[in-house]
Amino acid sequence: MNNKRYSETKFIKKQSANLACERLEFMDGEFLGNVSIRIEDNATCRKIRRIMEKRVCQSFWSNSKKSKRKGNGARYETRHQLSNHFKNIFGVVPQGFRYVA
Repeated sequence: MNNKRYSETKFIKKQSANLACERLEFMDGEFLGNVSIRIEDNATCRKIRRIMEKRVCQSFWSNSKKSKRKGNGARYETRHQLSNHFKNIFGVVPQGFRYVA
């Protein structure tokens, strides 16, 4: 029996680890996982969110089937995955972020 939920969780955890190891050029090469979202200012938090959105969307569109790309379901899934990545990397979704899982 293939447990779909387990495989999705495993994929998201692996992708979160890959995102955490990404270096931020605007912060002198610091790892994304080492930044504290609660301490940083709003501009830095927004920039980190945009970087993570870009990576999650790239991954989704390269790995999804054509049937999932229709309608607003794709938008919901990417936003849901993004909030899961925030929880995995930083432990919390930033304040003011609309798409909470």
